Amino acid sequence: MIEVKNLSHSYGKFKALNNVSFTIEQGDFIGLIGPNGAGKTTLMNTMVGILAADSGEVLVDGAGVEGFQADVRRKIGYMPSELATYEMFSPEELLKFLAAMYNLDTTTASNTMNNLFDKLEMREWKKKSIKKLSTGMKKKTAFAAAILHAPDLLVLDEPFESVDPISQHKMKDLLHEYLENGGAVIMSSHVLDTVENICNKFILMNKGEIIKQSTINALDGSLADEFFELVNALNIAHEETIAEDEDEAQD
Repeated sequence: MIEVKNLSHSYGKFKALNNVSFTIEQGDFIGLIGPNGAGKTTLMNTMVGILAADSGEVLVDGAGVEGFQADVRRKIGYMPSELATYEMFSPEELLKFLAAMYNLDTTTASNTMNNLFDKLEMREWKKKSIKKLSTGMKKKTAFAAAILHAPDLLVLDEPFESVDPISQHKMKDLLHEYLENGGAVIMSSHVLDTVENICNKFILMNKGEIIKQSTINALDGSLADEFFELVNALNIAHEETIAEDEDEAQD
């Protein structure tokens, strides 16, 4: 089980995360949604240990993700929105590097890599420089890198953005197979229909806070209806508060 407890993070005076808490159970597929600037990517970067929290903690089976604890880090697979750091590699070189880093059995790693390259239709591109790949192919490389070592949790930042529909379908099949084998996923996305169709839970964030978390099945209407109603109501309330403060300042 993954526990996010009272997580906060600021960039200077800007509060990107404010006391965020939730849990992820085995088999969960959570869609993380919210407007631009809601704190989704900051949350993910903090969950995987790229950013240090100002306060709060992230626990994987009771162990914190901060620091370089290899046994904890290997339980998480992270797919960032872009692969700029690894552009000097080819997809094959990157996956071999990660397999060695995670101390995977050579035969198992090779079989897994070949399976991923086949299912994601990447065989003819696996030896090309990542820098020269299309955005969609880079996305598929990042996905393969995240799922390679069969982690307990996948953290995916906009995994389907710029990916063609056929490849999206194949990625979703791999995710469902991964979930059936006991994994868990948290995925950010701006495509609400996708979240509603493939996730069993959602977390809606706005201005660094969770404003609702629930199961998809508990929705009265569509996820889009829920999203716009809650976010618009909060924005109206925020604007009214600003107006009241300005009136008081003038008085």
